[in-house]
Amino acid sequence: MGKMVVLSAKEVERVLAIDDVIKAVEGAYEQKALGKGIAWPMVYEQFEPDVADMDIRSGELMASGLFGLKLTAWFSKNPERGLPDIYGTTLLCDDTTGEPLCLLNASAVTGLRTGAAGALGVKWLARADAKNLLVAGAGHMSAFEVAATLAACPNITHVEVWEPRSSEAPEARVEAIRETVARVLSACTEPRLADTYEIVAVADGEAAARRADAIITVTPATTPIIQDAWVQPGTHISSVGADMPGKQELASALVARARIFADDRAQAVSSGEFEIPVREGAITPDDIAGELGEVIAGMVAGRENDEQITVFDTSGIAVQDLASSKIAYDRAVEAGLGQTVEL
Repeated sequence: MGKMVVLSAKEVERVLAIDDVIKAVEGAYEQKALGKGIAWPMVYEQFEPDVADMDIRSGELMASGLFGLKLTAWFSKNPERGLPDIYGTTLLCDDTTGEPLCLLNASAVTGLRTGAAGALGVKWLARADAKNLLVAGAGHMSAFEVAATLAACPNITHVEVWEPRSSEAPEARVEAIRETVARVLSACTEPRLADTYEIVAVADGEAAARRADAIITVTPATTPIIQDAWVQPGTHISSVGADMPGKQELASALVARARIFADDRAQAVSSGEFEIPVREGAITPDDIAGELGEVIAGMVAGRENDEQITVFDTSGIAVQDLASSKIAYDRAVEAGLGQTVEL
């Protein structure tokens, strides 16, 4: 039946760096735009509403010879059992033979590839002179958004982190973010020097949004946290948190006055940031200017002028995971890592 490599989270972390993943996700988006990659419809089921659920994101990267899936399961009561609340597993398969190639712990990939997506929105759609970044959300994923943006966008030198669910500046959490960012960047092929950026905690989200050149939102919000009046002309926003039906981080009026992009058009209006604005009639699916991969491939214009507000919705698609996981698989095999099992 063939052999399959199994990789743990620690083994993936040994061979995968954020700059690798930025290039992988950028390439995967472009493959999708050129018809060499596809994201299949997401499967989402709730075992118990607001308590336990799972989703499956699958797809194919023909140019890389792969198809596969990532299964993510969320069980909110697991910490009471001494277990993580989220488990993620990715399966890579050969698209010529169907042979399973690798089963890996997705946790080490998910943070990097999610960070890469938000950062690529900034790279391709923010103004060329953008220096100030606001990250709305101070959770685990925020550090990867900061690290990836610093790696992909050398002009970004000042980062503010705001936690919408608190009236106080998230000082303790931001210290942990600084440590994670330094660790992630130190693994890059060309590490960014520590003294070339600063990361600070802020309590006033409105003031931070007004002075930001770029904003990344990474929260589980179901009501908008970034209001229309807060956002100045020329700002770019990468919306990362709206990855399930009913989630929304940006006011519909803000989305309506922006030039908007997605990682996948259909998913953006069914379970991404544009779902509710479409339902409310603020926009239509035809208002999506393009997918980011089409911008990268030169098929669609990105930002048209320095006064334009741009929004990139990344609700997460399988080609990101497949391209990033393929690098981890290839390098792990080369290094003799992982366990090979006979199927």
